[in-house]
Amino acid sequence: MPIKSRYNSIPKRRRHYLMTSFSRLTIGLFLAGFILGNFSGHLFKEHLYNSVLLLFENTLNNLSSLEINGKDVFFYSLKENLKIFFLLAFFAMTNVWRFYYASFTLYTGFSQGLFCSFCMILKGAGGAFQYLLFLLPQSLLLAPVFLLCICHLEELHCNIFTTESNDSSKGIFQNAQKRQLLFSKLPFLLICIILLIGGALLEGYLNIPLLKYI
Repeated sequence: MPIKSRYNSIPKRRRHYLMTSFSRLTIGLFLAGFILGNFSGHLFKEHLYNSVLLLFENTLNNLSSLEINGKDVFFYSLKENLKIFFLLAFFAMTNVWRFYYASFTLYTGFSQGLFCSFCMILKGAGGAFQYLLFLLPQSLLLAPVFLLCICHLEELHCNIFTTESNDSSKGIFQNAQKRQLLFSKLPFLLICIILLIGGALLEGYLNIPLLKYI
């Protein structure tokens, strides 16, 4: 049975515009969280983060001599990436999707901004470069993957919860419609999982050597 929704009725060009706007909103929320996290790190460095900064500084200074298993980093990164992915997918099918998505994006930006502030407090302006080293090369893959994933999940959410049909048959076919929507997104979701595996491989086997030897 074809799924009739307000979102599906939007012309293709218009739908592309909406997705682009949603992407810009996501990037804006991330940057807002990043700026707030960076500001908080510098503002409270003398009161809240002394012990954390000391531990972080010791880790940075001894990073080249630490025995870090790339395989362990790979599995840890993969577990974290998949956990985030499946939580996003789950909440996209609930009424609290927008709240969860906004909170997740702001928190991710805040934590990254806080991490960047630690690097800059310890290393000065050069800390920004060291912060980037922690993210490369895996973030070049993971950032666009999660951005596209969020946009597609927003589309899925709109199709599930925004319908034009108000007749009595809506309740009968609602579950079937949801299954059809999920199946239509399965190829993309599988591609996302494959790319997340690739991002974990980059973090475990390229990022660690980069941090240790540069």
